[in-house]
Amino acid sequence: MVAQSRRAMRQWALWTLTVPAFAVVVLVDLAAVGYAVQAFTGLPSWRGLDVVFALTVSALISVEGARRVENRRRRGGALHKDLAPAWMIAAAIVLHPALAILVAVLLRIWWRIRAGKCIPYRWAFSTAVHVLAVGAAHAAFTAAHDLIGGDGLGLVLSMVAAGMTYVVTDTVLCGLAISLILPGSSWREAFGGKDDLCTDATAATFGCLLAAACLVSPWFAFVAIPITLTAQRALLLTQLESEVQTDPKTSLTRVDWWRRRTEELLRTARNQSEPMAVLLIDIDHFKQVNDRHGHLVGDEALRAVATILRSAIRAKDVIGRFGGEEFVIALPDTGLDDATVTADRLRNAVAASPLAAMCAGVLDDPDLDPDTFHLTVSIGVAVYPADGITVDGLLLRADRAMYAAKAAGRNRVRLAADVVPPPRPVPAPAAAS
Repeated sequence: MVAQSRRAMRQWALWTLTVPAFAVVVLVDLAAVGYAVQAFTGLPSWRGLDVVFALTVSALISVEGARRVENRRRRGGALHKDLAPAWMIAAAIVLHPALAILVAVLLRIWWRIRAGKCIPYRWAFSTAVHVLAVGAAHAAFTAAHDLIGGDGLGLVLSMVAAGMTYVVTDTVLCGLAISLILPGSSWREAFGGKDDLCTDATAATFGCLLAAACLVSPWFAFVAIPITLTAQRALLLTQLESEVQTDPKTSLTRVDWWRRRTEELLRTARNQSEPMAVLLIDIDHFKQVNDRHGHLVGDEALRAVATILRSAIRAKDVIGRFGGEEFVIALPDTGLDDATVTADRLRNAVAASPLAAMCAGVLDDPDLDPDTFHLTVSIGVAVYPADGITVDGLLLRADRAMYAAKAAGRNRVRLAADVVPPPRPVPAPAAAS
């Protein structure tokens, strides 16, 4: 039994983390445990359990009622924002820190029961983040309350300070962990974009309103249930708009949306007499990954390469999945020399990335060998106007250059200007009648 337990511990996904990621995860967990112990040690009484009950039960009803919506909204990435923090923010404002922690932990335990299989260290870390965010929010509320008073506008400002502190604490700790656990993650993937910020703001605002209602009566928490269900469905609109233009496997743009966006960039380049480059990128020997490791690993490797490529380009560049294991990038205001440098940087980024660790962290598969599991890409470069004046023309020349890179040995960059196009077939002379 002991030997089996030791073997099970050695297979934990926690051990696949890099040293910085491991340190952050463990330190956050220990800090949360220490803070919780301190909070419960200083709990003067259990008065307020009715508020704990009301907030927890109403939150669970809201979470269960919105489960189908959240499953639809949930993306493949590590970051997911919803309105669940509203209940924890309300608890941090109206309850003693120990009881607020109790609300957060009960909600996290319910999530763990309903989620089924998950990576244990990630659940523990996420729970620890919520505990620390609750503590930070309560401290901010208390400090603001003592500084500006607790009547009228002062109470509102104190609640706003608590909500903002909760959101900032959660965003910073989760973003830091994601950037370390998944190397190559972009700022948006780790810390969230505009839509995630709006979701956080909605949760913080609703948490303040819920806290104000609970100060009158804890049973007002149940009145908030239909409001949250409606708000959750409103959040789905952005997700549906995103799905229209996003490839579900890599979270990059679909090729049809990429083509429309690139047409706009090309018109701008034509009007302003600026160059523009198109890169066509293909993963070398990708079929061998599926054959040797299975399609689940292949899908994760595809996502990992997409993440690496997206994090290594500019915000104004447009990247999409061209199909299969091919990617395409439009580089506005980019000439031949800069496009070549960019392509070579992307090639090196993929070849040097710890793909084994990135995939193992998602699949909970520590058996991926970093010495044997690595990928390279071949890249073809075409530049407007020298290599083509339309998107299709640039894609055709970039495609030929990419195949030339593969023919030269793979893990290379080739320019369309260096690839001689095949001669056009000469029509046979018409037979004399």
